[in-house]
Order: sequence, then structure tokens, then C-alpha cells
Amino acid sequence: MTTEMAFDPTAVDSIDQSSVDAGGPQFPTIQWNYGDAKMKKAGGMDYQGGWFIPDDMVDGAALEAAGWQAASWLHQGGAEVTGYWRREIAVSVIAARKRWEVFGEYGSGGAQAFDWRSYEAAKAAGRPTSRLHVLCLVKGLEELGPFVLTLKGMGAMAFEGTLSANGALTQFAATVLRAANMASDAAARATGRPGGKRWPYRAFWLPVGADREGSGEPRFTEVGRGRDTSHVVLPVALGIPDKADAVNLAKFYIGNDLLGQVNELWAEAEENWAHAWDSLEPGAQTGPSNDNGNDNDAGGAVQSQPAPAMTDDVLASLGL
Repeated sequence: MTTEMAFDPTAVDSIDQSSVDAGGPQFPTIQWNYGDAKMKKAGGMDYQGGWFIPDDMVDGAALEAAGWQAASWLHQGGAEVTGYWRREIAVSVIAARKRWEVFGEYGSGGAQAFDWRSYEAAKAAGRPTSRLHVLCLVKGLEELGPFVLTLKGMGAMAFEGTLSANGALTQFAATVLRAANMASDAAARATGRPGGKRWPYRAFWLPVGADREGSGEPRFTEVGRGRDTSHVVLPVALGIPDKADAVNLAKFYIGNDLLGQVNELWAEAEENWAHAWDSLEPGAQTGPSNDNGNDNDAGGAVQSQPAPAMTDDVLASLGL
């Protein structure tokens, strides 16, 4: 027997708004896949890892035109999601936000969420896993507007970097951004203007994708501790010189027109999206997560690895 309840729009007044995981404006998400050494015969995303967009997020024709390939992702919970995959992408990083998540058993729905300052509360609820969202534009898909990269655990650490190990962003800052800051300081001195102004991530394309050996084979990194370990492909910065003085800024700069657009997107994100997790009610329930994959979040540390050898062909495929 079907039972319907009359909807009372004023009942929203009884809801504690801090308990609602609204998350700010919604954008299409791009998930990180960790690859799997056992899937070598299958190849593609299952073996090499990389970026994945569910096919209900955006127009598939636009993705295929930009070099994305059709793929499917079979999650540990048993759900299979169809979509599109690329091993590497180039992004303009506009804003980021982080929180802690505590997952239940697979199939039990989402997770409990805690703001970034509430690690101890998250730890009391279970085993905390970091969640990183990165608001960005993707080169080749600029007309589709912003996307959100979503990474958790070791993938998030590898993207962002830690105090003890470089990540994609820290390497990017130490080379491309440093080169840009040095160039702007020199230009200011040449015209008698004060220097010291600094460039943001969003002004340049960050090529980031699946870690690999010089041969092109995926590089699997052991994560976790003791018996609770796995081998995964982590996201790394690609094609970035080791030192700032070797950077060709014209290769990475997004251009003045697009800079104006991402500056506006940053201002909009600061009003809501970037800080939507700052005041989460401890233990707020999230929606179901489909990016568990083979991520082992047992802890450990991201180990610094030699930068993968990149050919001009790979960067050219990203439009750089």
C-alpha cells in the first residue's frame, strides 16, 4: 500500500541547517582511480589508473572530442559505473576544501563527515579518511565550466603534498609559480614599480595524472601499514621541470582572458563553496560514495618518487 504525506514547506524551519551536507554549489565531479597491477591484461584505466567522469555528468561527445575514452568502473561495493577516462589532464586549480570522513561497511550508504579541525571527533567515530575537493577548469573542456576533482586518503595527499613529501601542487608551486613570481618581480624592478606580488595556482595549467615509470608502465606505490597494505597508482605532476629557471611560462600560462574568468570563479567560490565544510555538524551524513575503488586508507606516508619521464607527445595531447 502506497502512503503519501502532504509536503509542508515550512517544516524546514525545524531543521538544524549545520547538519545538512549541502556542500555549496554543485559541479560535475572527476574521480581518481588507483589502477590495479592484477589488471595488466585489461589495460586502460583498470590497470593504469587516472581520472574518471561518470557519463551522467557531462556530454560524452564533448569528452571524446577532448581525448577522453569510454570506460566503466566496478567498485568494491559491486556497483558498476560507466563513464569516460583519461590518464592525465591539465587543470587550472581555482579553490580547494578538505574534510574528514568515516566510512561504514560497503553498501551501508555514505559516510560521517567532520570539518578539517575535528580530527579527534572523527577518530572517535572510526578511522578517519581525508577528502579533498579541487574546483578547477579542465583544459579542452573550458566551455563546460568548472569541475570538481574528488580524491581521498593517499590520493588526496599525493595531489596536495605533505610536510614530508612533495605532491603535485607543492611541486607546481616550487617551479611554475616560483618562475612566474620571479618574472613578475623582475618586470616590476625594470619599470621602477614595487615587486612582491604573487601568482595563484589558477593562473597556470597543472598537468596531473597517473604516476608511471620511464617506460610508460604504471608505477605502483605501497600504501598502508603492516598487513593492511595495497599497491596503488597515485596522481603526480607531469612534465614540470625540476627547477624554476627551466620553466617555460608560456607553456603553462592560461592567458589573460581565461585568467579573468577564473578570478571571477574564485571570488564566487570564496562566498560559499570553498567554506561550505568549515562548519559541518560533527558526524553529518554524506551521500553514497562511489569512489572507494581499491583505495587503502590505512595510513602511512606518501613517499617522494623520481618524476616520471614525459615526452612532448604526452604534453601535446593535453594542449601544452
